[in-house]
Amino acid sequence: MAVAKLKKLKNKLTSSTSKLAIIYGGNELGVQLAEQLTKLERDVVIIDEDPQQLKQIQEKIDVMTLAGSGVDIERLKQVGINRTELMLAVSDNDEKNVLTSIYANRLGVEQIITKVDDYDYLTDNNSLLNDELGIDLIVNPCRIVVDQITNLIRPTMKTGIESFISGKIKLSEMTVTHRSPLAFNRLSEIDLPTNSLVICILRRNRLFIPDGDHKIYPGDTVYILGKKGLRTRLGQFLNKSQRKKEKVVLAGGSNISYQLTKILNQKRTVLTLIEENRTCCEELAEEISDILVLNGRPTNIDLLKEEGIDQADIFVAAGNEDEKNLLTGLVAKKLGAKKVITIVNSLEYSYFSEIVNVDTILTPQILVLEKMLDFLHQGQVDTETILDGQMHLLKTDVPKRIANKQVKVKDLNKSSDLIVGIVNREEKLIIPDGGLELKQNDQLLVFTLAAKSNIKQELFSSF
Repeated sequence: MAVAKLKKLKNKLTSSTSKLAIIYGGNELGVQLAEQLTKLERDVVIIDEDPQQLKQIQEKIDVMTLAGSGVDIERLKQVGINRTELMLAVSDNDEKNVLTSIYANRLGVEQIITKVDDYDYLTDNNSLLNDELGIDLIVNPCRIVVDQITNLIRPTMKTGIESFISGKIKLSEMTVTHRSPLAFNRLSEIDLPTNSLVICILRRNRLFIPDGDHKIYPGDTVYILGKKGLRTRLGQFLNKSQRKKEKVVLAGGSNISYQLTKILNQKRTVLTLIEENRTCCEELAEEISDILVLNGRPTNIDLLKEEGIDQADIFVAAGNEDEKNLLTGLVAKKLGAKKVITIVNSLEYSYFSEIVNVDTILTPQILVLEKMLDFLHQGQVDTETILDGQMHLLKTDVPKRIANKQVKVKDLNKSSDLIVGIVNREEKLIIPDGGLELKQNDQLLVFTLAAKSNIKQELFSSF
């Protein structure tokens, strides 16, 4: 039976190396990756030890499956790994994922992506795994969530983008109040400082890219791109003073909370952590300095009021149970926490952001998926994400064919989910308005709400 299955599998696969991708791990992440890769016209094989799980996968999506282990070299050879351009090891077993990736590298696979859940294991061995073992991308769900939360608290360009803009341009965040000069005005009516551009607006959990007719309302969070010193020029518009320490409350003594405390302790923050388990509280209090650890239920209203939750700038519900996190986030928001971030592991709960009154819901699995897909798109564009992963940054060059056609930024085929934020012209960074004429060798930094692998074609196809 197994031999017949393998023969059928080999007959289905094309002879093109670049078309074949092997996924080790038939979990939800593996299935989602397979769905996305098939959309890119790749042949996909999913390997998993559970035949019943594979049967359910085949009923759901059009991929090939094979019962077995990623650490079975003969199985990998039989499935055609010598003709495979891409291996993704995303099972729930870290050791098997790493070993599968080692085998894939030794057998000549060009691109290898590995998921490792153990944060400490990854931290201690990251350079070894990347450089010595030939793994191109190692993704740790906890680290991605921590990075996204940190970036949401302090929105900044990530390292890969800062190398493009040389730190000369910054992204500033401004929360609009009823008294703000921005409130109830159309974007086109607002006299922002020169060399600045509104990139996007966050309104009731939804991020969107505005045009000039959009009105700004109290409660909106506006993200403005500008030359260095923009924060100072915005002056009275900013919601917080740069010198003010932010009060951050973490609910749940999870690994995410623990890693966040280590990062936020180095910044200008006042940290409080609330955890039900007394033993966990004692351990955290011993390990982490300069933090107030409270033993109690994060949904205890009296405890939250006593802690001054209405003065909290950031509240992160990061326990290990989705339902508790959602409830905790709702309570904190109701009691006056300014920004509430909730972590949920179930994809079903990730869609609650439209109906639940918290500012951001983060799902590790979705963030991992986006990280991997962004990496796979790097062959065509350079990409990074900001604002808890909701905004993608893409670099693309102006094609030579349009350099002498007097094409302006406003003439580009821009959909409503993207905006050209920066033009790099001979090492000079320009924040463009619609009238800027594009020239040969210009490089564009595009902000988009969706990962795109064909941004150049989308922008310039009609020229």
